[in-house]
Amino acid sequence: MDYWQIRKYPPIKKGEEKKSKIPTWTSIIDIGQYYEGKEFTAEEYLFTEDKYVEAVKIYTNRIQVHELEIYLINKLKEELFLGHTLKYPECYSAEIISLYYSLVDGAILSGKQIEHIVRLGMREDITCQLRCGSEFFLNFTYDYYMDIGSSIICEDAINQIKETGLYIDLWEWPYQDNVWDQSPN
Repeated sequence: MDYWQIRKYPPIKKGEEKKSKIPTWTSIIDIGQYYEGKEFTAEEYLFTEDKYVEAVKIYTNRIQVHELEIYLINKLKEELFLGHTLKYPECYSAEIISLYYSLVDGAILSGKQIEHIVRLGMREDITCQLRCGSEFFLNFTYDYYMDIGSSIICEDAINQIKETGLYIDLWEWPYQDNVWDQSPN
């Protein structure tokens, strides 16, 4: 299986050893904070989050994956989750809240449920991994990174994800965090 990292951050430019640090938002809890003198809004947050949802749709549609099994590692403490729903009501529909409460390990998700779980994962309301057999894998990490794995390299999907404004790069080393991968390295 090949793995890609999807992120909102531009890559290091050729010739640079490391990227200079620019203060930027990395989580839903940054809504209301100021970056470069401007308040970060829920609308801006959702605009970027929508790109990640679209990236998952693009790749799964291209490789004909319509259901994902969840390996639920952890849910945010309920009191913190409820705090998020109250502080950022424009980000939490009744459907997303309902899915949070109904999630169980091993559940099969499809349609809007996949969109909602991507949002919950990107918001760090849950820690989970998703898969479709040995064909596709999805992992949410901290600081607004998302990893996908696929047994099918779909250049059209990769290019379409780049067109959304996100960056996607092939992992050049073994991916250790796939809880589904039982194959020896």
